Amino acid sequence: MVGAGIGGASGFYNGLRMTVLEGQTGKLRRTQLLNHVMKRGAATANTLGVVAVMYSGFGVLFSWLRGCDDELNTLGAATTTGMLFRSTSGLKKCGLGGAVGFGLATVYCLITSRDRINSFLESKS
Repeated sequence: MVGAGIGGASGFYNGLRMTVLEGQTGKLRRTQLLNHVMKRGAATANTLGVVAVMYSGFGVLFSWLRGCDDELNTLGAATTTGMLFRSTSGLKKCGLGGAVGFGLATVYCLITSRDRINSFLESKS
């Protein structure tokens, strides 16, 4: 849903820009705007949907293999998802995709585990 919203907004912006440049008006402009919104919205929704399914699959697999559900599974699933998603673009972009996945997962883990991190630091003091 988020992908469709973001893609639709991006398609609307691009559609407005293109129809103004081409001087379109009336029904033709409206149709072109709808085409841009639908095409970009569907493409972005599909992309984010694939990423979500891959991430969930890797998360379940790592949880099953390790026998526990913790932040390591989140980091591993996000890194593996980023690498697999960009794997067809070459080794450098595959590594970059893994780094982006790892970075996003790290931020997520730091935000969601803030209480546990604080209690750990207090117990060490």
